[in-house]
Amino acid sequence: MHGTSFAIEIKSHGSQQCAGQSRAGRDFISELSTSWKLRLKNTKFFACWVERRILSYRRNAYLFLGKVFSEQGCDDLIVGDDSGQDYEESSDQNVDVKEQSMQVDQQVDDERFEAAAVIEKPLLPVVPAPYIGMHFPSNEVAHMYYLRFAFSRGFGVVKNGGSSKDGRQRVIYLCSRGGKPRSVSKKAIPDKNKLVTKTECECHMYLQFVESKNMWVVTGFWDEHNHILAPYHSHKIKCFRELKDWAKKQLELNDNSGVPINSNISAVTEMGGGPDHCGFTERDCRNYLAKLRRGSFQKGDAEALMQFFREAKQNDPKFYYSYKFDHDNRLEIVFWADSTCQSWYEFFGDVVTFDATYIVNRFDLPVAPIVDVNHHGQSIIFGCAMMTHEDTESYKWIISNWLDCMGGKAPKTIITDQSAAMKKAIAETLPDTRHRHCIWHILDKLNARIGNKEEAGEDIRRVVYESKTESEFENQWDSTISHYSLQDNEWLTSMFEVRNSWVPVYLNEHFWAGMRSTQRSESINSFLDRYVNSKTTLRNFARCFNLALARLRKRESDEDYECIRGQSRLISKFNPIEQQFSEVYTNKMFIKFQNEIKALIDSRFTYCERFGNTKVYTIDDGDKEFMVHFNCEDHTYTCECHLFETNGLVCRHALLVYKQENVAHVPAKYILDRWSKSFKRNYLNERAVAVSVRVRRETHKNLQVLLYPVFQKLLDYAVLDEDTQQSVVDGLNGLLISISKSKDKRTESDQIGGVVTTESGLHTHNDDGNENEDNSVKDPVKRRKRGRNPVNRKKSILEVKREQAKKKYSKKNKSSDLKSDKA
Repeated sequence: MHGTSFAIEIKSHGSQQCAGQSRAGRDFISELSTSWKLRLKNTKFFACWVERRILSYRRNAYLFLGKVFSEQGCDDLIVGDDSGQDYEESSDQNVDVKEQSMQVDQQVDDERFEAAAVIEKPLLPVVPAPYIGMHFPSNEVAHMYYLRFAFSRGFGVVKNGGSSKDGRQRVIYLCSRGGKPRSVSKKAIPDKNKLVTKTECECHMYLQFVESKNMWVVTGFWDEHNHILAPYHSHKIKCFRELKDWAKKQLELNDNSGVPINSNISAVTEMGGGPDHCGFTERDCRNYLAKLRRGSFQKGDAEALMQFFREAKQNDPKFYYSYKFDHDNRLEIVFWADSTCQSWYEFFGDVVTFDATYIVNRFDLPVAPIVDVNHHGQSIIFGCAMMTHEDTESYKWIISNWLDCMGGKAPKTIITDQSAAMKKAIAETLPDTRHRHCIWHILDKLNARIGNKEEAGEDIRRVVYESKTESEFENQWDSTISHYSLQDNEWLTSMFEVRNSWVPVYLNEHFWAGMRSTQRSESINSFLDRYVNSKTTLRNFARCFNLALARLRKRESDEDYECIRGQSRLISKFNPIEQQFSEVYTNKMFIKFQNEIKALIDSRFTYCERFGNTKVYTIDDGDKEFMVHFNCEDHTYTCECHLFETNGLVCRHALLVYKQENVAHVPAKYILDRWSKSFKRNYLNERAVAVSVRVRRETHKNLQVLLYPVFQKLLDYAVLDEDTQQSVVDGLNGLLISISKSKDKRTESDQIGGVVTTESGLHTHNDDGNENEDNSVKDPVKRRKRGRNPVNRKKSILEVKREQAKKKYSKKNKSSDLKSDKA
């Protein structure tokens, strides 16, 4: 009984509201009186829903467009409401469009807000459908209106323009799902991941320009769709998505700072109000970042790389870059290093590792970073090179330019892989440098080279690592090879012939900073993987390389501060030697020294013999014995482990001797400045030189830091109420106008300013070795990767079956096409 009376009340109320309205509105109310029970979910929602539908009929296209276009500055809009054949203006339509539209909208919005609390999905704006005879002052206004209509209905829009046969201008708006789907016969096997979005939908709106009225008129409209509409997913449709300028800028800033792509997109999406309100999708962000990283440069990737180097030269006067091109003017080799790399090398350039196995760029060029360790035991970089050919001449060119960059100072030792071209180049360009091959790469091949004999491999490794003298190594090597009958193994024979370049016992007289392999270079390669990928352009690789350098500088700076802030705890309170090293060494290197102190527990004396001022101690270190020669006068020593010679640390065996001899302080020669925390590095002062050059860029960053909290506060105030929001918008617009006027008054000389840059950092060489003044360099030819050609390689069973299926599918299509042709 209650429901019946309620329905009657709604019907009578609706009849009053619909007085003077269209027949469709009255039919809607009469139909509602009989079918309301099927729609009823909540009494309050039902009442608001009926009232909203009634008001929507009152809010015809004239009032709606008046509000929309008056906001866009189109107050002179005139809309016809006749049959579409007579376009004369009616005097009774001259009303205050904006005021009436705002009143109706406010009434509708109030009731929509009241009903929104009892429905599951947000209510969409009510946009009336177009009708034949509706006219617009311009094509842009019609386009904006139809986009809003399509957004409220949940379908995409495609715009086609042109001229009809009689020469009249017309525009056709089609549904984005209109048209025929792509024919499957164009591909042997259709892509299962690609959706078929075309359904031949015939929804459209025809617009035609009427010269007599100087307006665009709707001459045809069809609102029937053959697919499901998605009004609550309209923000995901392509024509309604747009990546705003602020989002592009934020994505670019985050990407330049090394923010992972997923975190970057999530942050920018939240800044835009969430995925449902930001106006773009994750795919849009990924496409923009991919385009950004590809580097759409008109002059090509290689020329963009040169331009990046010129800009870096402006910011860093000591920035060095050099490149070589071939006879076709294509980039062949390039090397670069900034002022930090040069300063690092000045103080830590005694040992370097050089590895060219890293290939991460779109041209598959090998990347060869020159790496070492600093006084904290952290990896540092002395420069980077890229080349198209891994031959002796390329390596010689890189080393020569690297030495030129570093003032001609050659390293004392260098570690590389077993590249024959690199070995020959180092022998010619670095004759006084001790060359060492990576022991890890050699022993990693051991099991495969000896036929996977695990016991033999373990014994050979033990001989390599545990031999204390050269004669001991040679004798044990021969006995091990004979025991396992490996005399005829050519690879083992070749490795024994070059034993002085990789076996530790032959290299213990040189300082290696604790390195035996190119692991430092490989760690830098994995570190660079955070910033680059296989599709990275040359310019973006150089930019990301600078980001990696900045991260390495920050790591070093953090460790410097930790050394200033405090030092590690002592583990032996009554050991003055530990106190001596704690005051001098960095925290990281002091921890390594403490590891030697901890190992004293497993070491003990077994024998001592004196020869004049020298004592020879025999120390049992678990399963091995070491002899330490100790000078009683100057307290110097030599140990068979050679830890100090190779790593620069006093070994546990010497500490045991010092403790036995009651030595309170070790000689100064055993405290390397290289590991000292008071090690003065001039590049800390050199960084200040570039500050004056980078004033404008740093000022821009500082302004971002200063202005961001100000705008954040303005945003917080603006969301409180509409008056404050309008005040903030008006104030910012006024400030922008005043700044623009003042900027226009500046002279051209004030706008240019800055620092004059020279091309002194640019070194170009052709095949004859002569200087070339032409700065235009072509992209390198994409390099073929090592290994068997993928086309000729042996295919897996799955790939064979897939190719067979493709052939079978293509044969069926051909036969069906032939039958259709015959028919």
